[in-house]
Amino acid sequence: MQESSAMANALSGLSILSESVADYSISPVMKLKGLSSFYTRPFNLSQISIFGLHNAVNINNLYVGLGNTYLYHQDYIYHNPYLNAHYCWHGFALGASSHMIYDAVDEEDGNYDWAYDLGVAYNWKDYGAELKLLRQNLSSSQLCLSLKTALSSEVNIALGYVNPNTYEDFFRIGMVAYLHECISVIGSWQNEPNRFGTGVQLRRGKLALMYSIRTHTDLNPTHSLSLDVYW
Repeated sequence: MQESSAMANALSGLSILSESVADYSISPVMKLKGLSSFYTRPFNLSQISIFGLHNAVNINNLYVGLGNTYLYHQDYIYHNPYLNAHYCWHGFALGASSHMIYDAVDEEDGNYDWAYDLGVAYNWKDYGAELKLLRQNLSSSQLCLSLKTALSSEVNIALGYVNPNTYEDFFRIGMVAYLHECISVIGSWQNEPNRFGTGVQLRRGKLALMYSIRTHTDLNPTHSLSLDVYW
C-alpha cells in the first residue's frame, strides 16, 4: 500500500493520527479539509520520484476529497487519482473512495484498474477508532483497525492492526507530540517488516511544512517533504 505523503511516511500509515489531506489516499474518513502537496524519494533512490497533490473541502457534514499520487521512473510510471466522499455526524464518519490506478512499463500499453476503499470512524473526546478496507477488489487489499487516545494535551498515540490480503498480519504504533504551537514531532514503528518512521512538522497559521524519514530492513530510508495549507 502506498504511504507516500510525509505524514504517512512518519506515521507508518496510521491515518487515524494524520493531519494531512494527502492521506485521503489511504483513508476514506479523514474529516480534514485543505490542500497538500509532497515529494517523496522512496528508499533514497534517485531514479524514482513520487509526487502528490491532494485537496479536500466540506459542505456542512459532507466532506469531499480528491487528489493524485504520481510515481516516475524512466522505465515505469504510476498514477493513482481518486475521489472521496464521507459524511460525519455526532462523532461518527462513514465514507468511501474510488481509485483509478494506471501504470505502464517502458513503452508498453498502460494498465488500468479500479479500486475502492470503505471506512468508518468514531471520535469521542480524547478517544478514536478507525476501521477501513482499502483496495477491497484488488489482490493488494488491506483490512486496517486503529485506536487512538491522548496521553496529555500535547501527546496523542495510536495502535494499529493490519491484515493484508497476500502478506502476514502486522501491528504498528504511532505518536504525535506537540512541542510548541508551531512544532510537532511524529514517530512510529511497525513490526512486519521492522520499520521506524519519524518526522517534524513546522506550522504557522494555515501553512505547514513537514519532513519525514522511514527506515527499511534491507533498503535505504525513504525521505519525504510536504507543504500543507489548511482552511
